[in-house]
Amino acid sequence: MNIMSKIKNIIDKSEYDVLGLLPCPIKVPIEIAFDSMINDLGSNFDFKYLVEGNANYEVMWMDESSYIPSKEELPKIIISSGVNSFYRRDFRAKAIEEKYFRKVQSIEEKKINSDLIDLEGNYYIMALNYLVMVVDLTKLEGRVIPKSWNELLNSEFEKEVAIRGKKRKYCETTLFGIYKDYGKIGINKLSKLVGYGGHPAEMVKNIGKGIQDSPTISVVPYFYAKLLKNNKKVRIVWPEEGAIVSPVTLLFQREVPKSLDKIGNFFTSDEVRQICKNAFLPHPKDYLEFLRENDYKLNWIGWDFIKNNDTNKLLLELNEYF
Repeated sequence: MNIMSKIKNIIDKSEYDVLGLLPCPIKVPIEIAFDSMINDLGSNFDFKYLVEGNANYEVMWMDESSYIPSKEELPKIIISSGVNSFYRRDFRAKAIEEKYFRKVQSIEEKKINSDLIDLEGNYYIMALNYLVMVVDLTKLEGRVIPKSWNELLNSEFEKEVAIRGKKRKYCETTLFGIYKDYGKIGINKLSKLVGYGGHPAEMVKNIGKGIQDSPTISVVPYFYAKLLKNNKKVRIVWPEEGAIVSPVTLLFQREVPKSLDKIGNFFTSDEVRQICKNAFLPHPKDYLEFLRENDYKLNWIGWDFIKNNDTNKLLLELNEYF
């Protein structure tokens, strides 16, 4: 494997009342808006918070242990990216049984009917990060461009594909999305294709430049793919089965100081929704409008998949193929 990134940090979960681990494209604009909102609230509004890029923290608290934190040990408001340890079966069972979280619902969410909505009301998806294929035409050498995940899996691009991650820790939504539709056979095929891992920002830097030791096809968030839209040596492919979705999730504990309601309202506000939309990480409602306008499909693993699988154990198992 050609590993492009070596970042490892661990957060002390007990240190913050509010923790936002955000995808890179929305980290800075949301942080600026958040700081402005806090300044407007005045000095009497006292709490500890961290708004940080999710890529800077590869280890979440429960990823590599069987420990389940109590609700007292967790920040009162948590934003995190991907199908991470908060989706873990044992954590979900305890959190749902003991009613850790309240239902968060924006005005816009009440108007839509989508399988992105958690009907149990524990998880609020505030934004969607979605993955497409980017093809480096300088390295294609006359081969057919895959139009779907199925065509990619059955292609001849062995060791020429890049996905986010590094050794033993690859993009969980990519792996889950392929596993959901194609099972372990599909994961095995993908493992033979993947020859590069890293951060999407590093992947797009070399696409279309004819560099020898670089991927021919990269699976990256649409935000990064759009950076290459005017490059004639690059082709962006929205797979026929749909772009694989990685959720940005808001968890809001039931028992919190009344003052923190304003923080929850901020993260479900039109201002934050517009920031996410501008960065191509839209709220589900905006995403569904985008799909209709472009005749695209969505590939979300769904709540049934999450309920029926122990996602942390499954992810470890799928990573073994790589």
